[in-house]
Amino acid sequence: MNVRFQVNGKTYVVRRANHPNKKFKVHVGKDTILFGQKGYRINPGTSKGDAYCARSYGIKNRDNIKSANYWSRKMWKCKGKKSKK
Repeated sequence: MNVRFQVNGKTYVVRRANHPNKKFKVHVGKDTILFGQKGYRINPGTSKGDAYCARSYGIKNRDNIKSANYWSRKMWKCKGKKSKK
């Protein structure tokens, strides 16, 4: 499963992680960002998605491209405190 995101004119590819506790990874420059808990499903546009987006909205570095929270919010399709389909 590969998901592509366009950020500031550059394409980033989210792939499955081969880490025992993480579900996804993305390469940002020389860094590899691991995020997502194994066993959990991402369901954007649901009440579960809205709850995640509301919780993660309060994290300070949510706009930092090198944070796991940034990429999790991208996968959940968060717009503010709501998750969109």
